[in-house]
Amino acid sequence: MKKDDNKLLDFDIKVYNLARAINTSVDLSDFKCEKQYFADYLRLNAKEDDDKGIGKLWLFINGNNKVAGYVTLVMSQLSRSQHLDLGRMTPRNYVPGILIGEMARHMDYKGRGLGNIMINWVVSKARNLSKEVACKIVIVEAEEDKIDIYKEWGFEPIENFEEKRNTMFLRIR
Repeated sequence: MKKDDNKLLDFDIKVYNLARAINTSVDLSDFKCEKQYFADYLRLNAKEDDDKGIGKLWLFINGNNKVAGYVTLVMSQLSRSQHLDLGRMTPRNYVPGILIGEMARHMDYKGRGLGNIMINWVVSKARNLSKEVACKIVIVEAEEDKIDIYKEWGFEPIENFEEKRNTMFLRIR
């Protein structure tokens, strides 16, 4: 089998908010990730964060109604002084954006293109949101081992290494 034979297509995955996932009996407990923190977050904290408006949960669901991956989204901003490109986007002190609070995929989907599907969905969501609310960038605080992947997707790193947050951004407008 060629490597690409196992790639996902956009129509293989549905995206649900938490309420829809609950209404369609999506099982969150089945989610497994290489980093246990992300599986634990989905099972133990995501619903509370969603309910309290701390981070809105979006689930990427496969054809068997199982969680293939998830993201949480939060409105945020970056100081225009943090990067030359940010300074060019606005004369204001801050550039408005949407922050990917958490992003994880089920371990069974490693190397199948789910990350691309998820990031493309986030960018599309941010662009649609920008028609109603100021939003010029997608922001992420990347895990060390994911920095290169975000760079491949076009994210620019911000020099905040003293904070060890690995903040990166992608211009959407």
